[in-house]
Amino acid sequence: MNYIFENLKTDDYYLILIWVIGCYIIFGSLILMTLQHKTVEFKRNDRNLLIVLVVFIAFFCGTRGQNIGTDTYNYYNYFYLKGLHIDNIFVFFKRLNTDFLFTIIMYVVFPFKSFTLFLLTVSLIMNISLYGFVRKFTNNSSLGSSLLLFLIMTCSLVFLNYELNTIRNGLAIPFILFGIFNTIQKEYKNAFLYFVIAFLFHRTSLIPIACILLVLLSEKVKYKYFIIFYVLAIGLAYMGFGFDKLSFLASIGNDDIQKLVFQGETSYRTGFRIDFVMYNSLFLFLFIKFSNLKNRTDLLLIKYYIVASVVFFFNFNIPFSDRIGGYSWVIIPLLLFNTINTSFPRKKLSILTWVTIFYFALNYIILPLLSGGNDTQNHH
Repeated sequence: MNYIFENLKTDDYYLILIWVIGCYIIFGSLILMTLQHKTVEFKRNDRNLLIVLVVFIAFFCGTRGQNIGTDTYNYYNYFYLKGLHIDNIFVFFKRLNTDFLFTIIMYVVFPFKSFTLFLLTVSLIMNISLYGFVRKFTNNSSLGSSLLLFLIMTCSLVFLNYELNTIRNGLAIPFILFGIFNTIQKEYKNAFLYFVIAFLFHRTSLIPIACILLVLLSEKVKYKYFIIFYVLAIGLAYMGFGFDKLSFLASIGNDDIQKLVFQGETSYRTGFRIDFVMYNSLFLFLFIKFSNLKNRTDLLLIKYYIVASVVFFFNFNIPFSDRIGGYSWVIIPLLLFNTINTSFPRKKLSILTWVTIFYFALNYIILPLLSGGNDTQNHH
């Protein structure tokens, strides 16, 4: 069938999305700044601008061709073509042999015989869920701009990959964020439910679940010991230590985690990655310097960020370790948002705008120029 943006290539999609995000940051923030002293109008426009952006991203990414993103093409060949003519649900699950909720979506949508409908369904679930999380985290714009928090998320190193490529990760991420947020709020039943949903979308969700559980269990441990742990982990990673050296981890039986160890042909650089260490350390330094470390939410998020970063560093020896790095990077927007709210309550909108512009420039302009092409976008 013909696609709405049939002639676009993967790089075109990335470029258009980056332009839209950049323009939205500038014009959206200008509109909100003119309304920041009018609470009702601010909240309404903040929500409406966000809805327009979410709808655009969902439909733009959901109507792409199977040539956009290596994983998209693989989903078409290995799932869509294979499952298209299987009616029996038990045979369907056995043949496709992937994550439970992802299989459910395929089983419901494939009978319509439209791969575009499948991608659109995935994109809508992903982006509507992310919209719901952003609204929840900002208390429906009462704690700050939902639009700007969402825009910071779109500037993350892994956001475009979640939208166009690693879609099972993308489906799991909003529910991981909901789970972490509810865990910090001590709403453990809700957190458990969200984590189960995340796991059923993508089994590597066990990694952030384990990280937040470790943080909870060590809540009384002072954050300075987490810093020491972080520095030691960098040293160990530099000397070549990684989870790949621990044979007992291979017996866990998680196929998705084991698949990440695939050593086939890839241009992705393995081994110690000083660029990723410096990137994660830059934000850790900013959070420790400017966050309110007496605030339980911020402190737990920082501790989670440290633990998730360490897990990332210990996976440098496997290709595509940035997929694990994404579990630390998705927390950066939340900490940036909270840090600015805490440190600059009177000027939080203008400062958050400048921080969003900086984050956009860092991830979409500066790093690709320095690396000659961003690993997290070009390796798939």
